[in-house]
Amino acid sequence: MDDVVLAVDLGGTNLRMAAVTRDGQIIAHARTPSQKDWTAAGLIATLGRLADECGCVSGSDRRVVGFGVGVPANFNAEGVLTHVTNLPNLTGMNLKAEVSAKFGVPVVLENDATAATIGENWLGASRDVRDSLMLTLGTGVGGGIIIDNEPFRGIDGTAGRLGHICVEPDGYPCGCGNRGCIEQYASATAIVRMAREKDLEVQNSLDVYNLAKIGDERALDVFKTMGRYLGITLGGLVNALNPEMIVLGGGVATGMDAFSGHLRAELNKRAFHEPADRVQIVKGELKDNAGILGVAHSAFPA
Repeated sequence: MDDVVLAVDLGGTNLRMAAVTRDGQIIAHARTPSQKDWTAAGLIATLGRLADECGCVSGSDRRVVGFGVGVPANFNAEGVLTHVTNLPNLTGMNLKAEVSAKFGVPVVLENDATAATIGENWLGASRDVRDSLMLTLGTGVGGGIIIDNEPFRGIDGTAGRLGHICVEPDGYPCGCGNRGCIEQYASATAIVRMAREKDLEVQNSLDVYNLAKIGDERALDVFKTMGRYLGITLGGLVNALNPEMIVLGGGVATGMDAFSGHLRAELNKRAFHEPADRVQIVKGELKDNAGILGVAHSAFPA
């Protein structure tokens, strides 16, 4: 009988589940569109259905020994979701307790970006690196910190919210309630906004990237601005934490060639010489599976 954990990536667009072995093999997976009006009961029922699709039901040859969920939200030590922007009806749900009651196994929650960081450190780009950071550049900007091969979560579990480092004190309003967060200058949403401010007719960040590739000056300027702000952010993090590697994940990272030069130039201006020269800036290797694998790694019993 195979020991597996069920690992879930609870996204605002899709909910993904995988059955993962201790060595990181995904042996079954399922997904469903996320429902903005999900209640706690609706989510638990959906998780049960996806577990059936993964072949993890009573009497199967897969023994579930743990359950992990990566969530785009804050949660307290008991597992209560305290702020779920994209799935607001789940705010206040004790996800940890309800999943444990449903499946009868220990449950681990991770912030989704921290989960991706763990995944890349386990099996991806930073697997041989002791101290690393990851920024996930998607609809928003998330982050995670690895120190001495362990995720750093902080006293309240909120460490690694790198997307809300302020780069412009009176800058663009952020959904977190602050202004000028790097999320407002380096996310896919921000790239589209900045492009439209330059009168470019684009639907998504890929459109902006494609325009940059053919030399559109306005699109190139968007990525110059984005790279500069990201370099300011990473320069401060390099000075503070002296990581060996910074991993960039998420959809925006696929277009790294459009902004990496600007990022590196700004980082080199902002950070001390030796740690700036040392740090590697690389693209994530695990793509959409980074979070699934990261939360699976956390959920396996020691």
